[in-house]
Amino acid sequence: MIVTPSTFMTIEEILVVIAIVAGAAWYFSRRLRSGAETGRPAPKYHPFFVLIHWFVAFAIANLLLRGALIMRYIPNSDPEKVDGLRAHMYAGTLVLVLMLIRLVVRRKTQLPPRATARNRNLDWLAKASHRLLYVLVLGQALSGLTMAVQTGLPDALILGRGTLPEDFWVFSIRSVHYLMSRLLMATIALHLAGAMYHTFILRDGLLRRMSFGRRAMAHETTIEGAHAAGAAQPANAGQRV
Repeated sequence: MIVTPSTFMTIEEILVVIAIVAGAAWYFSRRLRSGAETGRPAPKYHPFFVLIHWFVAFAIANLLLRGALIMRYIPNSDPEKVDGLRAHMYAGTLVLVLMLIRLVVRRKTQLPPRATARNRNLDWLAKASHRLLYVLVLGQALSGLTMAVQTGLPDALILGRGTLPEDFWVFSIRSVHYLMSRLLMATIALHLAGAMYHTFILRDGLLRRMSFGRRAMAHETTIEGAHAAGAAQPANAGQRV
């Protein structure tokens, strides 16, 4: 079976529906159990930040898989390549815009306390890989847009004028785009490994920070510290929004 961009898009739509249903089921099950839980939920990111995070994560996975498994094997003379490249260019531009918005939201909203793996070296690796992830995503998107401009893709894909170049590899920016995509794949794999380590080894509920639902108040950590010191607090001190 030959996987084409249209077939891949159908698979994506099915996966999106499955993810939405699974996410809704998980969310409502958490809500039903919340009354029986005695522990406080982990502080979370702002819902808008969470939404951007998961949308960008899905879009990047789509772009990397589509590019590595499908687009590179379709000849530039094939009409399917035009449709695939057009979707690729639009999605890459959207990721760039959302990443810039994400940086603004990150600076303007209250963030949870920094996570720890209970190991100084692992904490350093997590901090470095997160920063590298931002650099690679932005670099990948910018290198893709640069390649689009150099190869005249906007005219061919949007305005319907001109044709695709016979080989994108004659442009040096194509090698940069390829290299950054592989580095991005490796960094994402490291990011996923860290998430699995927190989930199954440390079992600290780290993934709840990137989920929807009630967020802890910014002063909750202070309240907990005061309780530990034996200080009296008002009855509504632990209220959440």
